[in-house]
Formats: sequence, C-alpha cells, structure tokens
Amino acid sequence: MFDRIIVLRSVTGIFREQSMRVVHEAKPKTCREIENLLETAEGKLRADLLSKLAVLTGESDQPRSRRIAAAAFELAEELGYRRGKADALFALGDAARIAGEYRLALENYATSLNIFQLLGDPIQQGRCFRRLGDVHFFINNLNLSLKYYLSALKIFENAAEKGGSHYIRINLGHLMATIGNVLKDSGDLEGALDYYNQCHSIYTQEGFSAGIPGVLYNKGNVFFIQNRMDEALNIYKQALAEAEVNKDYYLVSMALNSIGSVFMAGDNLDSARNFFNQSMIVAEQHDRKRGILAATVKLVELGRLQKNYKTALDLSKDAEQLAGELDDRRGHTDILKERALVYQGMRKYKKAMETILLFEKLRGEILSEKRTRELDILRIRYETEVKEHKIELLKKERTIQRRMILASVAGLALAGVSLILVYRNVRFRTRVNKELADAYSRVEKLSRSDSLTGLANRRAMMRSLSDEQTRSSRTGRRYGLIMADIDDFKRVNDRYGHACGDEVLVEVASRMKKALRSQDFASRWGGEEFLLLLPETSLIGAARVAEKIRESIAATPFLCEKISINMTMTFGVSEGGGVPVDHAIQQADAAMYRAKRKGKNRVDSI
Repeated sequence: MFDRIIVLRSVTGIFREQSMRVVHEAKPKTCREIENLLETAEGKLRADLLSKLAVLTGESDQPRSRRIAAAAFELAEELGYRRGKADALFALGDAARIAGEYRLALENYATSLNIFQLLGDPIQQGRCFRRLGDVHFFINNLNLSLKYYLSALKIFENAAEKGGSHYIRINLGHLMATIGNVLKDSGDLEGALDYYNQCHSIYTQEGFSAGIPGVLYNKGNVFFIQNRMDEALNIYKQALAEAEVNKDYYLVSMALNSIGSVFMAGDNLDSARNFFNQSMIVAEQHDRKRGILAATVKLVELGRLQKNYKTALDLSKDAEQLAGELDDRRGHTDILKERALVYQGMRKYKKAMETILLFEKLRGEILSEKRTRELDILRIRYETEVKEHKIELLKKERTIQRRMILASVAGLALAGVSLILVYRNVRFRTRVNKELADAYSRVEKLSRSDSLTGLANRRAMMRSLSDEQTRSSRTGRRYGLIMADIDDFKRVNDRYGHACGDEVLVEVASRMKKALRSQDFASRWGGEEFLLLLPETSLIGAARVAEKIRESIAATPFLCEKISINMTMTFGVSEGGGVPVDHAIQQADAAMYRAKRKGKNRVDSI
C-alpha cells in the first residue's frame, strides 16, 4: 500500500512537471486553452495559469484581467510562491497600464522586477524593464523610458547571441520598435526608421504577424512627419489591413485616425472626417481611452479648419479632461495648441495668447534641456558599450587564433600572422573610435541646431539666454529680444505644399542672419516662429533691427519652383536683463500678438 502511495505521488509529480512545462515552454496561446487547463489545475500551476490568462485577456477585457490577476496574486501569496507573485504583479501592471492608471502600473512592474532580480531570472527582468519603459514613454518621460528600454535590450541581445529562442528574438524586435518610438519623439527620425526596419526584419523572419501592423504604423508616422504623404498613406493602409486581420482594435483605431490626418493635410476634409469618426467608433466600442483622445484631438483640428469653432472648443475641453485622466502631458500640449488656434479664429486674441503661454510652459517642461541632454547621454553610453563589446569579442578571437597559430606555425610565419592580427585590432579600434566621435558629434549637433533652417534650436537659445542673463546681471547691460512670426504661413503650405513652406523657412532664416551681427543669436522657436537675442542692445536698438528684417522680408518675393510668393512677418520686441528670462520672452510674445491684432507686417514693443 505504501509503495502504491509513493507511485501515485510520483505520477502526480510527473503530471505537475509536465503541466508546468505546458505553461512555461509550450505557452498556451488562447484563453480557451488556459481555461481548459484550469479545470483541473491546483497550487502553483493554477497560479501560473491565472497570471497567463490575465495577460491574455488584458486587451479585450481589462476589468476581468484585473480580477484574474488579483486571484493569481492571492493564491501565490497563500502558497509562498515568489515567482507566482511576480507573474501576478506583472499582469496587474498590464491591467493598470491598459486602463491608463500609470502610477499603479509602475508600482506593480517595479515590485515584479525586484522579485525576478532576487530569483535571478534575466529574461523576466527584461520584460519588466520593457514595461517600465512603456509606461514612462506614455507619460513622456523619455529619458527614463530609454534607460529602461536599453536595459531590456542588453538582456535580450545577450540571450540572442547565445542562441536565443523564438520568444527571445520576438522580444528583441519589440524593443527595437519601442526604442524607435523614443527616438522619433526626440526628433531623430532617421534613427527611428533604422530601429523600425530592424524590428520589421525580425518580425518577418520569426513569422510574428501580430507585431507587423504596429511597426508598419510607426514607419508611417515617420513618413508623415517627413511630409512623404504618399508613402505614409500607403503604409498606414497596410497597417490597417494587418491590424484588422489580427483584431488589434486599438491599432485599427489609430491607423484610421492617421489616414484621416493624411487626407486632412491634403485638404480633403470630408474624407478626413469620415476616417476620424470611424476611429472614434472603434475606440469607444473597445473602451480604448487613448484612441478616443487621439480621435478627439483630430476632430478639434478639423472643426477649426472648417470654422466650426464652438464645436471645436467643446471637443477640446472633453479632450483636456481625458488627457488629465490619462496623465498624458503630450496629448495635453496638442489640445492647448489647437485651442489657441480656435480662439484665434474666433478673434478672442487674449484667450489665444493665454492658451499659447500655457502650451509653451507645458512644452518647455516636457522638452527641458536637462531631459533632452540625459536622453542623448544615455544613447551615447549604450553605443559606447556596444562598441566596447565588439572590441572584447575581437580580443577573444585574437587569443583563439594566436593559440591555433602557436600550435601549427613557427618562426616568421607566426610573426607575420601576429602582425596581421595586431594590425586588424588597431584598425578596428580606430574605426570604433571614429564611430563614437561621429556619434558624439551627431548628438551635439542635434542638441544645438534646427535641422531645417540651420538656426539654433529652442534648447540652444535657452542656454544662450541663461548665459546672457548672467552676464547682464554682472555688467548691468540690457539685451534685446525679438519674437518674430511669418504671417499667414499656413496659406503657403496649403496652397503650394509643405516642401515650398520649408523653402520659405530656410530663406527667412537666411535673411535674418544677414541682418544680424556676429554676436547676435537667432533661433527657430517653433514652427514658423523665431526668437532673436541681441546682446548689449537697448529696446530701441532691437526695434530697429526688427524693422530692418521686416523690410527685407516684405521687399523681395520668395521664389518656390518658379512661383513668386509675397511674404510678411510680424515682430514683438522686449528688453531683457532687468526682468527674468521667461518674463522677457512673454513680453516679446505679447508685443508680437498685439502687432498681429493691429494688422500684421509690423513691429511692436513693450
């Protein structure tokens, strides 16, 4: 009888081991498969299956996912099962992330990560790092987002080098896509495309059809930003078709929204509205708040273009409330920008100015110099580590080759081969150092200049203003600030195309530089706005420079593909040094808006 009990226990143990392998190795892919296993599962196996089911149901039924994950956590805690607790916390993090409860998601992922670190499981740590990166990306903490993504990338690249599984390769693809997203948002479009293409290649090689629509959509976004509208429309349609096949309704909603954006950019407003409404319907049906927010912001913009100002204003308030619920600062800036333009269309210029100031304040917080610099440093640090890893591999290769040579060759032959290896190593180091120097140079250039006009960018201007403010405090000498805006610039883009608009911006920058002294500092402040810093210049002197630039813009038409376009600019002038920098900028901005109200093509000062 005792022997029979031992046999039964052994069989039960074998069954449980096999069942655990079903969960951790075979990885049941559908909810039905897991639910069938749950009918007889107990103990740790049941906790594992519940966590897996919670993750799978997260996208389609978030409340149910949360309940299942909570049950998994309670069971794992009752059993003293640490891995089960970590898996359940990860699932709870997913549920919170999908619901837009980002702070709760961060807490759950971080706790899960701590447990996996204690268990010494690098792959699960990599998953947690990636999710932490996702949440920080959603709330626009780009520096932390990239930090977590690169930590995960290092883990999965090491695993792939050791002959990683299909699962490892897929996760590597995921990280390529997420890093591409961060680079896109930081302005490095070519870098983003490079990572997206690597991701697409991995997904295709591994037959991961579920990931292909997302990376196609991301590539379409880059093409849209680059004004490659035909390519953007084509790839958005591919993404939509793939998303529909995979029943990825959030991506269906976003692809519809982006197709509408392409039509809106081409002034086909009726088609645009049709796609935006479809996007809204899909997002509402599946309770995807971020999709609802994206569609609402686009409908605000469309309402403004069609001069349905009251509808646009009401929609912007709904969107702002939803952005607050989601803690989405990036979405909030989009809303403020559109609302300011709506107020401008309604001729409520005071409200427009107040809203623009709120927009600039929030955008300045998001794109602060410190955050951007940290982002650049993280990228360089990672590139450096990759290059150093290659050097270490070459050293190992050289050691192996030297041992082989010592075993088979003597005398001059050995010396000759050794010299070749030394030369190869030196050449490799030289190339690596050059690549690193180029990387530093690229990052430094990106951090200082506007890629289109060649003028300083906003971050570089803020650094120069800080330096000038310090110098002014020491010497007591004031400096001039000029805020300039191209009048009716949207008309150029709408009538002649964005390529022509870019040419106008480049020529405006050129004429500005010709009117300035070598010590003056010109920046592209945003869109068609420019901010000029004139050291040791009074308010009257700065106004004279602004008038000189105004005349140079208005006097000579701009040529674009043999078309002559008459352009004007409006200027606001203030004096800095005696007031905080932000206040001086606001004064120049207010003076410019006052000049706009007076009829444009003029200079006004405080």
